[in-house]
Amino acid sequence: MKYIKTILRHLRDLLLITLMGMGVSFIFAMPINDFWDFITWSSSFSFFIGGGLMKGNQFVSYLVKKQVAFDKEPGRALRYNLLAMFAYTLVYIYIINYIWFVWVYGYPPSYVHGKGGILTMFIQFAITAIIVATLYSIQFFKSWRELAINEERLKREAIELQYTALKNQVNPHFLFNSLNTLSSLVYQNQETAIKFIKQLSDVYRYVLEQKDNELVKVGEEINFVKKFVFLQKIRFGDNLKIEIDVPDKKNQVVAPLSLQMLVENAIKHNITSSDKPLKIRVFCEDGYIIVKNNLQRKSVVKDSGGIGLGNIRSRYKFLTDKEFLVEETNDEFIVKIPVVEKEN
Repeated sequence: MKYIKTILRHLRDLLLITLMGMGVSFIFAMPINDFWDFITWSSSFSFFIGGGLMKGNQFVSYLVKKQVAFDKEPGRALRYNLLAMFAYTLVYIYIINYIWFVWVYGYPPSYVHGKGGILTMFIQFAITAIIVATLYSIQFFKSWRELAINEERLKREAIELQYTALKNQVNPHFLFNSLNTLSSLVYQNQETAIKFIKQLSDVYRYVLEQKDNELVKVGEEINFVKKFVFLQKIRFGDNLKIEIDVPDKKNQVVAPLSLQMLVENAIKHNITSSDKPLKIRVFCEDGYIIVKNNLQRKSVVKDSGGIGLGNIRSRYKFLTDKEFLVEETNDEFIVKIPVVEKEN
């Protein structure tokens, strides 16, 4: 059904462009001696010249879009589309006019290269250029506006996620648990207590440092996650088992705080005990960083605003074309964050 609709749409476009071409021909061809000969000539020529220019430029635009998208780089996309359109239109108009007048109607090649032929091709090119340039310009301003809106939304959502992360770290439960753990460590193991204080301060510092960043190197985010995990491991001990295996590649970046938020969500939403230890794995696979945990949900979760996954998903919609994936089985909860390859 989809293909039938596409074919019908193309046929409709070709019919409309043929009728428009016949109308233009009718204006310039007055007076008309043989009406039916005019209908045959103008409809055929309009179909080939108009249809070929219209559908050909659409295909050229499709090829350019595969290299540079309007919604990502509207200015660059507009330049490339206009250059490709001008080149294709000039070549196609010359070829069709040469075939039509020299091969079909038997005119000498000098007719195409003469004043009349050049004027005809110039009019065809001018009409096509005005129409296509107008359509591309409309698309450019629409994409530019959408890009500006998306950037503003991304900044707002980044601030929201950073606020949520900071709020989670300074909420009474987190502070109480951290201070309670620290008070025990001071008497039991002063060396570990000092390291705990250092890691805790580093967690707060990282959250504040990332307030203006849209992306952060994978290595930096992983180091932050490890500091956060250290604090949680002191609290939960062997009841929490976390394995992190993510290589640090300089050109790979992620949204800041996204991995930490996923690890924190896993701890927050699942039972962590000696009978049911929580196992979390963070690893790379097929261009994704995967956070996977065994599923053992708590019946009641305190302070769950429910914005974590939704916020991260909406941010990645803007950052990359790769999809942010969430999967759940009977035994596991899996989140896959696409790794963004940063150009050098």
